[in-house]
Amino acid sequence: MSQPLTPLNFVVDTLLSQGLHILAGSPKVGKSWLALWLAVTVAKGEAVWGMGVKQGTTLYLCLEDSTLRIQNRLFEITEDAPANVHFSTNSDTLGKGLEEQLCAFLSEHPDTVLVIIDTLQMIRGTGYDNTYAASSRTSYPSFPPAPKTHSFRRSSFSVQNRFAGF
Repeated sequence: MSQPLTPLNFVVDTLLSQGLHILAGSPKVGKSWLALWLAVTVAKGEAVWGMGVKQGTTLYLCLEDSTLRIQNRLFEITEDAPANVHFSTNSDTLGKGLEEQLCAFLSEHPDTVLVIIDTLQMIRGTGYDNTYAASSRTSYPSFPPAPKTHSFRRSSFSVQNRFAGF
């Protein structure tokens, strides 16, 4: 214990520190809504449940959603999403390009404080088979790859869907 420890860096004070976290729960309880709200709230620099945040760029890989669904959910959450919140409805999988895509995004956006991947199963690919994997492949339709950039507009509302490599 003679080595001084570096204090944790928090994205959301005392709640969400730098590192890997898994949000798990029963299906259809709102995990994706929470992830989207968190990405927007942190990008805006607004408090999360009364706790301060480290404002910065956020990336939400919403891999089971369509662009239209994300747009509709955004309209429910905010009238004014900031330009530093990014979304993508497709990505490569682990070991097959995802790491390079994330590194490229982080190089392009060095102020990134939060990356959300929804869901873990979607980045594992089809080689990983368990009950959830089999269920996931049969329960969710395949959406066509989205173009590299999407603009959602509603009055002053404009969000860019930009993720390096897409």
